[in-house]
Amino acid sequence: ASATINTQPPTPAAPTIGTITQTTCSSSTGSIELTGLPAGAWTINPGAIAGSGATYTVSGLAAGTYNFTVTNASGCTSLASASATINTQPATPAAPTIGTITQTTCASATGSVQLTGLPAGAWTINPGAIAGSGATYTVSGLAAGTYNFTVTNAVGCPSAASASATINTQPATPAAPTIGTITQ
Repeated sequence: ASATINTQPPTPAAPTIGTITQTTCSSSTGSIELTGLPAGAWTINPGAIAGSGATYTVSGLAAGTYNFTVTNASGCTSLASASATINTQPATPAAPTIGTITQTTCASATGSVQLTGLPAGAWTINPGAIAGSGATYTVSGLAAGTYNFTVTNAVGCPSAASASATINTQPATPAAPTIGTITQ
């Protein structure tokens, strides 16, 4: 009787790394798109992700370096993909700390607020879109009102708002005295 030996099932090509989405100020995970996946059902590792289709995006990835393999419906596993790296989440700066508050005076309708605890490197303070660097900055020319400040660091991550700082209304300047009776 005849005996048939089937052809070796095909080994899939290694997945190709596509778009990499990095962590952001508000998200500690990223994603990696894989392309060139085999026809039919497949399983991607690490993660034992089952699916089908030529493209798949692996999401929810913590910072680290990843290499992926794909196993086709015949059970054959590819070589590992090229390395793909998800960067560490950028640091979010602490809220600025309110320091010395200089109030309005009889001679000046504006005050100032000193901010401390600003992040290392370049930053932008809002309100005002004030760009600078250094751990301390005094925001001047502030009209009467209540202010909460945020600082955005060099990588674009904004802080929470500072505590409130209030600039009081300028004190009233008394009217000039009126000359009354003059006794010679």
